[in-house]
Amino acid sequence: MISDEEKAKIKKEIVEKVNSVLEKNNESFRMDQVNVLNKNETIKFMGNYRVYDRKNYHSVSKEINTFLKQYGDVDIKSKKIRDSGMKFTTVSFNFEL
Repeated sequence: MISDEEKAKIKKEIVEKVNSVLEKNNESFRMDQVNVLNKNETIKFMGNYRVYDRKNYHSVSKEINTFLKQYGDVDIKSKKIRDSGMKFTTVSFNFEL
């Protein structure tokens, strides 16, 4: 089982990496937190972020996905959203350790 300190470290690493990639690509969205679900034998980490400039989507998601895969098998889903005239792609991810 992963210690609380290790969970906090992983959550912080993910938020910092995602936000640095978004900032580097001039995206306005910033990730606040990664959620953790404690299961019997594993810990599930879950998060999401948005990419507003669709031209940036592939480079942003590629860099973030490569980073996340260091934690093992990552489930990543993306969806294009059009909400009140705003267009963006939302990406959600989760993995278990």
